[in-house]
Amino acid sequence: MARRALLRILILALPIIASCRTAPQAKSVQVSPPPVPGIQRHVEPLNMPVADQIHSKVPEDPVELAVTAAYSRFQWGEQLYKQGLLANARQQFDSAIDLLVDTARIYQKDSRLQHEITDLTTRVYAVELSAIRDREGLTDQTEEHAAIDDLEHVETFPATIDPDLKKEVEDEIKEISHDLPIEINERVLGLLNYYQNGRGHAAMERGLERVGRYQPMIEQILKDEGVPLDLIYLCQAESAFQPRAVSRSKARGLWQFISSRGKEYGLRQTWWIDERSDPEKSTRAAARHLKDLYQEFGDWYLAMAAYNAGPVRVQRAMEKTGTDNFWKLADKRALPSETINYVPNILALTIIGKNPGKYGFSVEAEAPLETDRVTVDKATDLRVISEAISIPLEELRALNAHVLRWTTPPDDPEFELILPKGYADKFNQRISSLPENKRLLIREHVVRRGDTIGGIAKKYGTSIRELAMANDLGNQTILKVGQSLIVPMSGLTPRQAVSKSGTTAPLRKTTYTTYVVKRGDTLLKIANLYHTSVEKLKTWNHLSSARLAIGDKLVVAQGPVRRASSPPPAKKVVHQVRQGETLGVIASTYNTSVDAILSWNETNDLSVIHPGDRITIFLDENNR
Repeated sequence: MARRALLRILILALPIIASCRTAPQAKSVQVSPPPVPGIQRHVEPLNMPVADQIHSKVPEDPVELAVTAAYSRFQWGEQLYKQGLLANARQQFDSAIDLLVDTARIYQKDSRLQHEITDLTTRVYAVELSAIRDREGLTDQTEEHAAIDDLEHVETFPATIDPDLKKEVEDEIKEISHDLPIEINERVLGLLNYYQNGRGHAAMERGLERVGRYQPMIEQILKDEGVPLDLIYLCQAESAFQPRAVSRSKARGLWQFISSRGKEYGLRQTWWIDERSDPEKSTRAAARHLKDLYQEFGDWYLAMAAYNAGPVRVQRAMEKTGTDNFWKLADKRALPSETINYVPNILALTIIGKNPGKYGFSVEAEAPLETDRVTVDKATDLRVISEAISIPLEELRALNAHVLRWTTPPDDPEFELILPKGYADKFNQRISSLPENKRLLIREHVVRRGDTIGGIAKKYGTSIRELAMANDLGNQTILKVGQSLIVPMSGLTPRQAVSKSGTTAPLRKTTYTTYVVKRGDTLLKIANLYHTSVEKLKTWNHLSSARLAIGDKLVVAQGPVRRASSPPPAKKVVHQVRQGETLGVIASTYNTSVDAILSWNETNDLSVIHPGDRITIFLDENNR
């Protein structure tokens, strides 16, 4: 709940933060960013000697160190991006932004961090837009495991099957209505056992939970198209009702369409969207495809086999064996092993799905999704929509698994965005009339003859400073015709407007660079070169000693970080715990937070404190 609340605050305060936490973990290079004293914590029990409880070296300004560490993580991400390691780059970018956001949560009264968060997210967006230009992208929807891939490892015939099971199942299907023919044989019983007692039990539970989200919609479409309602369990066999499911063969969505078959049934696939992951549109396409297969083969078992293996392969198997009976084709091994398991798998899922309690499943299905659909014919950032109509960004993305980027497709009058039920009117009021310059958080501008930095900034409602910063222009004032510029859009939300009009002096930008160690270098020499300290060099680079090797790369920050208007350094005091005091009481006494106390004492476990324990407190201008 705390993380959800934090994400909510983050969305409301700054909708341009790139959120990629649920990205699939690719095989990656592990990069360890520098630790931040006072921000990253480790557990230190308070019942140890007092000398060991309180660390004597506490940073004068933990906010400064957090900013420094965040930018070093961002630089690591840039390097990973240049190496083509997009998933790893995304992790580093997220880590950098998370660090600043967590620091802002701890030091809530320190006004400097808002500027740094804005600046860093603009830089992340600059990399993201570069990836978009190269058709790489850093913001694809997360891919989930496809249930169909599990069939490869299923053993159809277990060593033992309860001899009474077949009769029990046959008796049951006589009492429960089915609109698919249900034949009971060893293959079906084997898969029934796999879900009831074997490795498939957990997968079956997940499917029984998720079916509730889509069952009313799926059954209505199957009914409209005139196909058996029991075919909903084909969907469970394919994806376990996961719209983001992607198989090894790159089939996608609830119904696992391969690209060509999806296009055949009108599911659009562009760089921006993939309608195979649109639950409603893909269900309509699947129902029509299954109806076409039944018309071709005249048998639902063969139609389901053809859905899995393709109609051509099933037709050839029939011609080769001279039989049109699925079970005979399976006995003759005329079909792929996955397809041989596929039909009995659907039958087993149907039997359990109709009466889960009988087979040992006590699962509460999720509530049905109730949604509205709205057309969005202009490119609009999902984060802008999220804040404008007060829908959590996670929920909006989950509903729109078919949207592959953060932005809806440009100039696409057919595109439909899915919203929770009842939000269509709110969307139409707040988004439909929104001008283009407020729909996107970043955009690209190609320099034309006569363009100036000031003119471009004015056109898009941003500042010269932000434009120069996003494009690393420095003091460059002359633009080249044809040059591509990243434009961070401003004036997007009331909250951002308030942030931009604030009078507090922000942190000055620290310059970050990488230094390659040369012969004769020492930490002191490098620290003097960059006007910093040996202690900070060790902190930024996670160094436990002063030893250096030629060729080592050090992250360094140079120049003053604080403006003269920044608050003075905090004053350290040590509080001795009295009888009956809790962390909450102590935090209230010093006008601070429990999180801040945890951070200052470099621990996340001060849940038990005792009279006489000593706790470090820092008093700044806000709590003195």
